[in-house]
Amino acid sequence: MFSKSFFASLFVVALSTQAYAHAVISPALGVKGAPVRNDAKKPNANDECGGVNIAQTLATTTPIVANGNSFTATITNFNGGKDGSREIKSLQVDASGTGKSFVKGTVTTNGDAAPAATGTQNIVGSLPAGTQCTGGPNHNLCLVSMTTGGGFGNCVAPLLSTF
Repeated sequence: MFSKSFFASLFVVALSTQAYAHAVISPALGVKGAPVRNDAKKPNANDECGGVNIAQTLATTTPIVANGNSFTATITNFNGGKDGSREIKSLQVDASGTGKSFVKGTVTTNGDAAPAATGTQNIVGSLPAGTQCTGGPNHNLCLVSMTTGGGFGNCVAPLLSTF
């Protein structure tokens, strides 16, 4: 009897701990304003943007103006430790903006792997050399999927300027 109660309590604690393991990269595709915990997504190989409808949100998302092939995003974690990691483990780029043809990009400035507390950091990413972003209504947005060491992440939309 004691062991059932103990394991049930342990299970509930484990679930509640997992529920607080969130991070969001901004400006996140499909998120208006500052991100909140509920905006955190869990991207995977079959759904790089974590369930966001790319076709409906790419045209209205806040883009990140790229400087050449480099762009800066902000990551916010909602708990400390490895689960609240601000370290980007995967950066994938889709120049078409459709979410159907991702290739590897590069993280040039990364966040903390296991921050002691909640907070924000800038992340600098780089699109592959020669990338021509063709997504969105003006055909100048790329789609970038980033995933943290804690398994959370989302998509952002760098805009290649034509200056």
